[in-house]
Amino acid sequence: MPSSSYFDFCVLGAGIAGLSIAGELLSRGVTVCLLDTGDIASGASGTPLGMVNPATGRFGTPVWNADSCLTSIAADLEHIQEQTLVQFYRKTGILRPAQDKKMASRMKENAHSNNWPEGWCKWLEKDEIYSINPDLNCVDGGMWLPKGLTVNVELYLRSKANHLKQQGLKLFTNANYSVNYDEAPFNISLMNKELYAEHLIYATGSETKALEPWNYLPLHQIKGQLAVFESTKAGDFDYSISALGYIASISKTQFIAGSTYEHNFDYTKPDKEGFEYLTQRLGKVYPPLFKDAVLIDQWAGIRASTPNRKPIIGSHPKLKQIHVFTGLGSKGLIYGNYLSSLLSNYILNGTSLPDEVSIARF
Repeated sequence: MPSSSYFDFCVLGAGIAGLSIAGELLSRGVTVCLLDTGDIASGASGTPLGMVNPATGRFGTPVWNADSCLTSIAADLEHIQEQTLVQFYRKTGILRPAQDKKMASRMKENAHSNNWPEGWCKWLEKDEIYSINPDLNCVDGGMWLPKGLTVNVELYLRSKANHLKQQGLKLFTNANYSVNYDEAPFNISLMNKELYAEHLIYATGSETKALEPWNYLPLHQIKGQLAVFESTKAGDFDYSISALGYIASISKTQFIAGSTYEHNFDYTKPDKEGFEYLTQRLGKVYPPLFKDAVLIDQWAGIRASTPNRKPIIGSHPKLKQIHVFTGLGSKGLIYGNYLSSLLSNYILNGTSLPDEVSIARF
């Protein structure tokens, strides 16, 4: 078969997971093609804003392998940023003001007792929070996470895709394809083209469970919505805020508020209920910001989550040259690049995967 149609790996999905694993594999000297039925970042990864937040949940617990994960994504963001003039991320830090006494107590405990790397997390008392921003609602203090990053995810992924194409990635978007995975090399029919790959990697996000090889995985779909607002106070803060959701300034006149966590939904597009949830919930965190805010735009995406809220990486239990990278939930940015290195090592070198993220746990 012609070498132009044969690849070591075919990655399905052009979101955070797909582009991360494609980039990692390319850096290891193998050939890679990437296919998506939509455009780059056309799924949940296409959110106009995301945060690299090393503290997760209501009480600010460190994310799994926070040091390795944040180091990996920070290096990739810097590397890709060097390739383009379009600014797509900022080193903003993240402020987490507690919204009730239980949150404050647990967050303060987590700030002091979780062996954070030096300079990653600082507890601020209430008066210290108010010295930063007296307009925030704060109960008994909050966390300051100076390593936090704020990212325009769609621009980042588009910039990354362009860079990877220059490195040899064969990228097919808006592509209607079918896969025959009976035996390797696997045949991928793509319009009037036939491709072949020794390995398949499904990085298909919330759609993964509907695909035959992976319908046994306990993936749960969660709808997330965010809204873009115009406000005269949008330029009053240059850090991102995480409290019952997140708030980030994107210019001197506009800010973004997100995100909803909808476990039961019939409609996948932005809706009035999502808008009201965001304005009411986050309006309590920063009342003056929302007082005269005008809605500019809304966005919605469907994420895939797992029972332990950790991603799934590994190989199919019976189809050994078929692999999966899914279940990133709302933490795709901080997990994606580090997990790609683990998955690449597993496939290429036979190293073991951590139990918390391995497909073997199912």
